[in-house]
Amino acid sequence: MEQRREPFFFYMALLLIALVLCGFTLTGFLRPGGPLAVPLFLHFHGAVFLSWFVLLAFQARLIGQGNRALHMRLGLTSVGLAVAIVIIGYLVIRAAVAKPDGMIAGRPALIGAIFPMLDIINFSIVYTLGFLNRSNANAHKRFMLLAAILMIDPAMARLVFGLGLPGMLILALEFSLLLAMLVYDLFRLKKPHWATLIGMALYIGAFAFKLNIDGINWWPAFSRSVFG
Repeated sequence: MEQRREPFFFYMALLLIALVLCGFTLTGFLRPGGPLAVPLFLHFHGAVFLSWFVLLAFQARLIGQGNRALHMRLGLTSVGLAVAIVIIGYLVIRAAVAKPDGMIAGRPALIGAIFPMLDIINFSIVYTLGFLNRSNANAHKRFMLLAAILMIDPAMARLVFGLGLPGMLILALEFSLLLAMLVYDLFRLKKPHWATLIGMALYIGAFAFKLNIDGINWWPAFSRSVFG
């Protein structure tokens, strides 16, 4: 019942769905041959990815309407999709690394694998924390929203680069999403919620690692051992 007075989480989920749709749709149509040229397993990956985001918004809506029973029953569906995201995400990275000319985030796949890998790790950490804090409504809904934000990077990158905008805008837009949560905490709780701070720390840590990946000599060998 609490979230009936907190539409923030539902509307944030809708915003993230819009970003995902715009990012991947734009990339699909800009690709030579259009969406039909995209391999089938990438379409499946996108469908699972988007389904989890849609369910996130639906779950927030259910709580806003006071339908906690259905929200809890759909929780297992969310868990199943989350596990699928991790498994399929790993397979997509592995497929890119297996190609002699495979590229990820504009880098050779062995190096660029760090980008989706850290996204998957952060998603797994935050989603697990959200699952473990099901009885703590304030923490649970923040962790679930954070899980979505920490997985938005592929869609955001496609949107920004697809529109011909500078890459640093990706960081600015993603951090704006986290900042919106922090501002909401200050407005709603009068202080930052600990879940929000964990999400921000994970994002900043991952970004710092990504930023310096070209200078980390051991990474390509480690990447090959994980995805090769």
